[in-house]
Amino acid sequence: MEDMMADYMLDDIDYEQEYYDDMMEYDDSMMEEGAVYTRLPLTQVFEQCMLPTIQQTAGSVLPLMVLCIVCKMCANLCTESIDDREDIAFPKVTFHLSSAICGLMACHLFFHADLLYMLMLGILAYTMLALANWKCRQFCGSGVAVITVLYLLICELFLVEGEKWHQIRGAQMVLAMKVISVGFDLSNSSIEKLPAPWEFLGYIFNVGTVIFGPFVSFTDYSAVLLQSERLITWHFIKRLLGSFAISLVCVVISACVTYWLILDDSGSWMLAYRDAQSFRFSHYFISFLSEVTTLCSGLSWVIRGNIRDINVSRPYHIELPRSLVEVVSKWNLPMHYWLKTYVFKSAIGLGNFTAILLTYIASAILHGLNFQLAAVLLSLGFYTYTEYVLRKRLSRIFDACIQAKKCKEDCTHQFKSSHIYVRVVNVFFGCLAMFHLAYLGMMFDGSATTEQGYTMEHTLSKWAHLGYMSHIVAIGSYIFYFLI
Repeated sequence: MEDMMADYMLDDIDYEQEYYDDMMEYDDSMMEEGAVYTRLPLTQVFEQCMLPTIQQTAGSVLPLMVLCIVCKMCANLCTESIDDREDIAFPKVTFHLSSAICGLMACHLFFHADLLYMLMLGILAYTMLALANWKCRQFCGSGVAVITVLYLLICELFLVEGEKWHQIRGAQMVLAMKVISVGFDLSNSSIEKLPAPWEFLGYIFNVGTVIFGPFVSFTDYSAVLLQSERLITWHFIKRLLGSFAISLVCVVISACVTYWLILDDSGSWMLAYRDAQSFRFSHYFISFLSEVTTLCSGLSWVIRGNIRDINVSRPYHIELPRSLVEVVSKWNLPMHYWLKTYVFKSAIGLGNFTAILLTYIASAILHGLNFQLAAVLLSLGFYTYTEYVLRKRLSRIFDACIQAKKCKEDCTHQFKSSHIYVRVVNVFFGCLAMFHLAYLGMMFDGSATTEQGYTMEHTLSKWAHLGYMSHIVAIGSYIFYFLI
């Protein structure tokens, strides 16, 4: 049942929008010229869209990468042990303070004075953790979760202008995930004692994760000071340059290529697929860029003990999916881990379906009071549940490897994945997943409403234009599941 958990279909939209407000100006000019529905020459596309997009992206993230490298250098100076011998040049507090200071500088670079809302959340969360840890440690997790959610709701409803909140909401979400994880780790004793204030600030404002993510646990963050390898290896350089190059390719595809390939005179479903694919590649851009910042800051050396494990997203499994269940688990791997660990497992005692529902509700609340985000997340929850139970029942009826998740090699099914009919069925469900992805992602089209978040009218008008076909298919699939 853990495979049915959603992993935020709409993760990182806040970060992407901040970057794309300027980038999409190039794309908008192309769309205006393309009103006669002819493709511009590739040379013109390169000059007017691709090159400016790459230049602006590289120029924007360069200061952040420099701050990440500074943080990594401080970590090297404060390493606790190397080859089992003491070699501490500076106290560990130096690393934590440098992590927090560089992170706050990065927040100011991207959010300016609005970083104060993030700082206030950190102070409130630590105060709650200190009080709960002193009086009743088992309530650290639930207490800080309640305080965090209330603070986010008050900010969104009363304190912050809609446009400003939309710009910082993604960073606030990552920060909220961090403070909540510390609370629950204290409650279950995964963390032995309350982190010192400088350790806590260094963690939640770590420069490698504070802007684009990904989520890392406090244990992984603290393990930076225990790493035994400090040198920059050839593998490190290849991984760093590779992730950065892929992120640039993704942002070019998102902002330029998709709109060049699929023009405005295409059919409604082709346009839906274009807008959804543009959004997906903007997510891949942020995902690979977050890998770069994580690598630069030094966290990648220690997370699960292997640099190869630092993967935020797996585009192949999303663009050519086996199922929606696979999509939501591969969309953002650190988010998937956080949801499974701190939401799903905490609620599993209430039953599988209730735990799944609460997981999607939690994700919707963290994303903000936005009808479109909530509608998409809850729709995705219903879709994945229906797909899971339907394919599980079909797999049992036909004794075939057609479940939502790929079977193990030693499964007991009579008809294995290599069987021609099994392949046809799995391809069919993969195409159905792509159909749902186009429908759910089509409203992320860079329209004017993105500055303050997508409205209910925007969402419903988009889906109504396609006759709510995806929802109808999902409901039909659920009815079919009961009939068989």
